Amino acid sequence: MSVQARRLREFERRKQEILDAALSLFGEDNWERVTVEEIAKKTGIGKGTIYKHFESKDEIYARLAIQFQLRIEGELKKIDNQLPVLDRFRLHTRAAWEMHLSKKELHRVFLYCSRLEFRSKLSEKVLAEMQAVELRVSRPSQEMIIDGIAQGLFRDSPLPLLMFGPQSTFWGAIQLIWSGYLGDIDHRQYLEEMTTFILVGLVHHDKPLISH
Repeated sequence: MSVQARRLREFERRKQEILDAALSLFGEDNWERVTVEEIAKKTGIGKGTIYKHFESKDEIYARLAIQFQLRIEGELKKIDNQLPVLDRFRLHTRAAWEMHLSKKELHRVFLYCSRLEFRSKLSEKVLAEMQAVELRVSRPSQEMIIDGIAQGLFRDSPLPLLMFGPQSTFWGAIQLIWSGYLGDIDHRQYLEEMTTFILVGLVHHDKPLISH
């Protein structure tokens, strides 16, 4: 291995150490107020070293969110696109569910980085990278819904409108669990209940559910 390659590997290793340290601090109640100094101390390096790897604390948030999305993308790629739409839907939902319940800190950072106010502070390069990953993650689910519409399984409505109910249900359920409101529950059982509820709302009904 060349000297340049070793230096690059060391640079990337230290970068990941910084991200890991930051994430561990984001488990605290005041996680949004964690400083670069605290992250540096947790990593065991100087504050200046942080800025050799990241433009700002906001980029640290963004990089953690990007890594999280890449993990979701990896899980979705494991799902066979040739499976029936309803089977794929359940597998997609389970993958997202398990990822968002895997670590509270990651879920927190993901939601924080979804704010328009936060994104307005990112550099064009980092924002573009984040949006590109988000597009790749959302595409399989969108294509699945489009397939369901084409097969007559799902209602033929504009995609953003059709997805509003499922997205609201999913995020609401995740927040209920992380808030502790539901107590100690069987996550798999609640996942099945939520998924069935969402599908009931998506499937094409011969008769309207609401009378006019």
